[in-house]
Amino acid sequence: MPVTAARRIQVAQQFVRFGFGEHVDENAPFYANDFLTQELTTTEVQAVLSIVPRFNAFVGVAVAGGTERFRGRIRGWKFGREASVPILVVTLPDWSHQVEEQPLGAPLGRPVDEAEHAALVAELKETFEHQLDAQRFGPHPSWGNAYAAWWR
Repeated sequence: MPVTAARRIQVAQQFVRFGFGEHVDENAPFYANDFLTQELTTTEVQAVLSIVPRFNAFVGVAVAGGTERFRGRIRGWKFGREASVPILVVTLPDWSHQVEEQPLGAPLGRPVDEAEHAALVAELKETFEHQLDAQRFGPHPSWGNAYAAWWR
């Protein structure tokens, strides 16, 4: 479970600047079509998303704002490009103590049941597809409880 760190924010922002290249800096010498950050907290991903002002339907500041409602309810976020389009991956906790910002050694929680996951996934889908103009939102193969929003 990620815990916010100022140094991680700086490094992740630079990583995203390199990855998005000309979409962030018109003089950028290169970019990456496929990359993902490591798992970030909501605070960290908000700082990273705002690096990309606009990429077709993706608007970094708007997407950063949209993640706020999920703070403390998810395990973490990963951001990058997949097949050259923006992708935001959200990982969901299997246990209640696995939500973001929980320090190692936090007391053991309870399993998160399927109904809770289903409700959270429906809320994520509504937010990303209908409010933040993602082309689609669905399962991502990187983790058992990972879902992603893709923008074109």
